[in-house]
Amino acid sequence: MRTSTFTPEEAGAGSIQFEPVPVEMVEQTDLDYHQVCRADEFQDLEGKPFHVNGTHLAVFKYEDKFYAVDNRCPHMGYPMSKGSIRDGVLICHWHHWEFDLKSGGCFQAFGDDLKAFPVELRDDGYLYVGLAKGEREAAKRRVIDRGKRALERGLKDRSTFFIAKAVTALRDAGAAPNEIIHQGLHYGAHKSSEGWSSGVAILTLAANLWDDVDPNDHNLFLVHGLTQISRRTTGSSRPYRAPFPAMSEEHDLETLKRWFRYFVDKRHSGAAERILLTLNDRGYDKSVLADFVFTAATDFYFTGDGHALDFANKMFEALDYVEWEGAHEILRPIVVDLVSRTRHEETSRWADAVPVLEPVFERLDSIWKDNQTNAAELDISAFTQTLLGDDFEPIVVAVEEKLRAGVNPRDICRAMTYASAIRTARFHLKNEGDWHDVANIYSYAHALYHAFDYAPSAHLLRGIFHGVVFLAYLRWLNMPAARIPRQGQRLDETYDSLDKMLERLQEFADFQKVYEAEILVNQYLEEGHEIEPLKQALSHILLREDAELHMFQVLEVAFRHYELSADVEEQRMHLLAATRYITAQKLMKNILWSTENAERLARGELLSERDDD
Repeated sequence: MRTSTFTPEEAGAGSIQFEPVPVEMVEQTDLDYHQVCRADEFQDLEGKPFHVNGTHLAVFKYEDKFYAVDNRCPHMGYPMSKGSIRDGVLICHWHHWEFDLKSGGCFQAFGDDLKAFPVELRDDGYLYVGLAKGEREAAKRRVIDRGKRALERGLKDRSTFFIAKAVTALRDAGAAPNEIIHQGLHYGAHKSSEGWSSGVAILTLAANLWDDVDPNDHNLFLVHGLTQISRRTTGSSRPYRAPFPAMSEEHDLETLKRWFRYFVDKRHSGAAERILLTLNDRGYDKSVLADFVFTAATDFYFTGDGHALDFANKMFEALDYVEWEGAHEILRPIVVDLVSRTRHEETSRWADAVPVLEPVFERLDSIWKDNQTNAAELDISAFTQTLLGDDFEPIVVAVEEKLRAGVNPRDICRAMTYASAIRTARFHLKNEGDWHDVANIYSYAHALYHAFDYAPSAHLLRGIFHGVVFLAYLRWLNMPAARIPRQGQRLDETYDSLDKMLERLQEFADFQKVYEAEILVNQYLEEGHEIEPLKQALSHILLREDAELHMFQVLEVAFRHYELSADVEEQRMHLLAATRYITAQKLMKNILWSTENAERLARGELLSERDDD
């Protein structure tokens, strides 16, 4: 059993609070003075920018005296040299933050102070600005401190730029990604009344895909997840919920599981949540919690288009990543997904499937017993073609036969994932509004594969039958079927280097030349190039856009199942599916631009001076 980690303080601490930190005082004797310009070059009220020993300065003349401050507004980095002075108050012209010109003190209620530097007018007629011997390092620390507070403010204010500044500062300071991801997960879970959101899922995907992504894109990946969290949260905290009081004789797991399923069935989120928190508090192994959650997720038909099970898997991956620290809060949102999402036995779309599947589910114990007693291998490629059939009834029969023969359920999940990749690769662009359906089954099949690792059970077998039926329902999305590049197919182009080839892939994505991008990826694979640069290129294409959750999910599934398979055609199909899905989406690039600006500020550059517009 795991050790309980719950404390009442943890339940109420949804975020880390950072108070504005005043700029530190430096003894005059610790300063080095640097010449900047002649004093007679200034007119009264005029400001000029300077870059001295790695420090950006704004120097002003006001009432025959000279003042120097950091030239980057602590709010959003606008050059203070472009500001104006009124009655000794320096005003930033971007968002009109106001500062005491002499001390740098900020007049905004929660604003950071502006660093001020002493100025001397010497007998030679030149101005000299005093910088501390460690000013470059001190400036970096100020950026980091502002970044921590900006992350909190950015999440609260839903400001991508604040979030990007925080991520950049923390990463430049050497913060490990799990620290940032953990703070985001905890905030996203606590500051929302919703279920497991796209933001916390993307942060988990960032953890899973960290080694597949170019390190230059790591900050951008974090900003994507944190921005989505900020858009799905409010300033209000989730209502406090505690585990049951400790007893000398605890309830047995069978009773707790029966209660949990009952309350989920009745859509009583508070009661179900408290049972889950009690399991965590008592230190039960994660396999027990996973069994409760995955059983409830499959008690109903393809709950939430598969999102309930998919998000449950992401939740357990996230908890493993942060080593179950803060589990009390991170566990809570999944209950909302279990109780509130659509149950497809209640929809007309599944009306013909329910009478077919119910008799199968009555035989689950027998199927599971046979599966655990027998042993058989599965030809994944051949069974994938079975799963792509037009009629789900013979598919259901075939799945039951394989399970009874002793085929590992995870192998059937792999075949389902492969079949979903083919559905995605054959998805015609005319079916513009249905992209989410192919992404849902692709990610669901992958999640189910992992669910059988967390908590294999007879109940979880229902998830396989739900998935293969939904896969059959999606056959019409391949009418007409999109072209898939032929083996050996090439573009009529030559490339001087591998980098040029991948740059061309980026160009195809920018102009939504989907088929050309697929042919190029097909060529890349057949020529036997290293897979890592291609992964980085596809990740970069995704991260450049204001991508939504499904795009990240498709990328992860493609990468992981490429690695799982030794079959060249299966590997090819997964990467073609990801290429098609990602390049077909045309979105804005606001998150990219905000992250680039934050990184420029961290390097000491001015946003007002750029040459790439």
